[in-house]
Amino acid sequence: MTFLLVFRQAQYRHTSNSGVGTEAQFLDRFRSAGTALLPADKKRYMGIYLKGQKIGFASSRFYPVRKKPTTEISNGEIDSYSVYEEIKMRLVISGTPQDIHSITKVSLSPDFKIRSFRFVMNAAHDITIEGKIQNKILLLDIETAGNKSRQEIQLDEIPQMPLTVIPYLLREGLKNGMRVKFPVFDPTTLSTQNMLVEIVGKEKILLDNDEVDAFKIKGDLNGIPLMMWIDEQGNELKEESPMGFTLIAEPMSEAMKLPVSSSEISDLITQTAVPFNIELPPDISYLKMRLRGADFEGFELNGGRQTIRGSILKIVKEDISTPGYVSLPVSGMEQFLKESPFIQSKDPRIVNLANEIIDGEKSSLSAGRLLWAWVFKNIKKTPSITIPSAVDVLNTKKGDCNEHTALYTALARSIGLPTRISVGLVYKDRYFYYHAWPEIFVGRWVAIDPTLGQFPADATHIRLISGDLDKQMMLLKVVNNISLEGIEYR
Repeated sequence: MTFLLVFRQAQYRHTSNSGVGTEAQFLDRFRSAGTALLPADKKRYMGIYLKGQKIGFASSRFYPVRKKPTTEISNGEIDSYSVYEEIKMRLVISGTPQDIHSITKVSLSPDFKIRSFRFVMNAAHDITIEGKIQNKILLLDIETAGNKSRQEIQLDEIPQMPLTVIPYLLREGLKNGMRVKFPVFDPTTLSTQNMLVEIVGKEKILLDNDEVDAFKIKGDLNGIPLMMWIDEQGNELKEESPMGFTLIAEPMSEAMKLPVSSSEISDLITQTAVPFNIELPPDISYLKMRLRGADFEGFELNGGRQTIRGSILKIVKEDISTPGYVSLPVSGMEQFLKESPFIQSKDPRIVNLANEIIDGEKSSLSAGRLLWAWVFKNIKKTPSITIPSAVDVLNTKKGDCNEHTALYTALARSIGLPTRISVGLVYKDRYFYYHAWPEIFVGRWVAIDPTLGQFPADATHIRLISGDLDKQMMLLKVVNNISLEGIEYR
């Protein structure tokens, strides 16, 4: 799979400073906290590295926005603050170079509450997300492939965003032993996750051959570990994220140097593949293995075709030869029939195509097979780094497992066939690779794979989690930590 979910959650946060009230009060607040404040409106740069290889850069700015002066000698009080971040990266996915460019701008109130934001990502598919908070309601306008949608999210607490985390911490004042917990909204998953931050002390780090004193900050984003180092002036010096992503403060000229050739970058898929001790034949119906190396609490290893006892996992491919499948539309399973901003199951183009494909078929299994065959045949298999959107995939007719799964899920839900997205691992050539596929409810859940052309999916499909983008970020807990040992197959 493309690992966009990993890329999205690598948490590239590179901002400078924050504050409240007038600029003088703003400065006093930070100084009283023992943290000097660098001049606002100064652009800062960080190089982005993947396991030591340069793959891109990030730049950021923080600046106050003043009210219109009321007198000739008045400078105007601060009306809001703006935080701006730009990221450019080049990754290699299955031998294909992929360029990603994103820009995020957030408007903060004088008391450092998010007012609005705009997020734009240009990759295989372009997406724009604009948000505005009104009375603890987040109003989202989402545009992808010319398709516009609106969503409202009720907030228990006004969240921060990835690029406002460091200004927020600076506003609180950096002190050894400080622990802060707060929600963080991620526009790429349209979800809010809890983040726990702890200042674990000060230490010297090596930066451009010089030792620099820094606060060491440990972050936990719903179980996903992050490490950051910030100097006493509030500059982020270094960040380490899952999968070997590292960000290092650099001068602009150095940070903006992108790799010229894709040969300079290791393939992300290869780097995260899990080796396997047995060479498996195609289309096996039973697999027994031992899982090690990661904490699987909260994962969905048990249920349906999968059973786990201790560290031993068994997977049995479903037998679909037995009769008795339910008819369409299936009722009582609204959770797996609902539309979402990226699974546009009510879009007329999706609805019309799905009905054309099934041509009046009422058997849930037969209709599911017809949709599976169409997606497998008509969507070109290409590596892709993007936020998978069903309408985008229908327009471009290409993508990897994420795109195949998103389109299939939207088509199936549009005809009343309950469908959920599974994410985990699949076998190929003595390795297991991260992958996504749908499961359909036809009276019982059946795993299928419109990317690999399997109906049902074989027993090498290891489901780790199921759900939309907000759930998929859990994979970061196990990537590069999991090990698999085959015991038996048939």
